[in-house]
Order: sequence, then C-alpha cells, then structure tokens
Amino acid sequence: MAGDIDTVWARDAAEATGPQPLSRGAIVAAAIEIADTDGLEAVSIRKIATKLEARPMSLYSHIERKGDLIDLMVDEVMGGAILPEPLAIDDWREGLREIARLTRESARIHPWFVAAAFGRPRLGPNALRHIDQSLAVVAGLPLTPERKRAALLAVDTYTLGFVRWELRTAPRPAACGALDDGPTVEEIDAYIAAQAATGKYPHLAEMASTGHKKHMSFGLKAEAFESGLEWLLTGIAAEVADVESGDS
Repeated sequence: MAGDIDTVWARDAAEATGPQPLSRGAIVAAAIEIADTDGLEAVSIRKIATKLEARPMSLYSHIERKGDLIDLMVDEVMGGAILPEPLAIDDWREGLREIARLTRESARIHPWFVAAAFGRPRLGPNALRHIDQSLAVVAGLPLTPERKRAALLAVDTYTLGFVRWELRTAPRPAACGALDDGPTVEEIDAYIAAQAATGKYPHLAEMASTGHKKHMSFGLKAEAFESGLEWLLTGIAAEVADVESGDS
C-alpha cells in the first residue's frame, strides 16, 4: 500500500538520549554545511562525526543509512520554499510566483540540492507542505485535479531547471554536481562563437551578429527567471480563461 512506503519519517524517529550536539538535527545541519562547501559526494558519516566531534558509530543511532541522510537534507532545504502561514495570497499567480522565488532562492544557496532533489523522492514533511501550499494556491482554479498538478509540476520543473543552469556558471562546479575539469562559461562562449562563425549554424551566427556575443552559452540571470516564469504563468492563465469561457 502507498501508505506503507519506507521512509526515514515513517520509521521510529526517536533520538538517543545522548548529549548535544549529537542529535538528528545537528547531524543534518552538519551534512548540509559539508555539502554546501564541498559537494554532496563529500558528505560521509566520518566527516560529519569529525565536524561534530563525535564517534562515527554513534551517528547510526540517529540515521541508519546515507539515503536517509540525503532525504533529510533535501527536506530541510525544502523548508526554505514554504510560505509563512496562514497563507494570505488571493491571487494564484502571485502565490505561484512567491513559491517559485523561494524555491529558487533556497536551491541557489545549496548548489547540491537540485541534483539530490531529482535523484530522491521528496516525501518529507517540508516537501509535502510545499506541495500542499502549492495546491492551496491553485485550489480555486476551474481546472481538473490533473491539470492543476500539471501546472504545478511545470512551475516546479522550470524553477529547478533554471537553477541548474544558473549553477553551471557558479565558481564551485563540484558543489552543484558538475565535473571539476569541465569548461568554464567563458570557454563555452568562445567555443560556441567560433562554431557560429563557421556558417554551419546560421541562427547562432545571427545571434552573435546582433550583439549577443556575451554569454552565448545562454547564461541566465534573475531577470530571465522572472520573464520565463511570467511566460509560464501566462500560459496557465490562458487555459484558465478558456475553461471559464467554456463554462459561461
């Protein structure tokens, strides 16, 4: 049954009575600090134990396996995408904007999050709260449950996908899941510009000729995020208008 999915939250969450700072919250916080600095692959029980000045084996009484730890880390970051309660947003578009902005901001702070979030099911209390809030924002729309879910998935996927591109230009590629020896943005720009000049790619050449030589690799900024989000929300609004027109 779906309600019997094995998650770290479904298991006994009782913590040992050991002295602070050895607690589940402290372990997750330490793991996030390591991941933020050195990337998700750098997170290990031994490193966390060293950071907390504890014995590695003592951490297993709080977290049984690394998959559980990553789930807890992802859910902790998801807490940054939750709007203050009670929700005081009447306009669904503004509600989705705020949720998307919070999600982007939280993901940018933790460069490892996007890859981890796509690699693990998001089933923790913060993730479920995020979904519930999103559903609350679109609850009044005259769309079927399936179309509401599709709209929310589109916004969430766009937001995390945009952040993934943004992190490609970050100075810490290893922390966001990129290869250490991969080309820089400047090198990519130079390569694309050179290929455009061969004449094999006329549309790239047109872009270069109109003064868009900088960031030919499609480096993204906050203004681009807002513009893309508005395009997406406008498309959803168009479907809402069509449904409302058909109902009248």
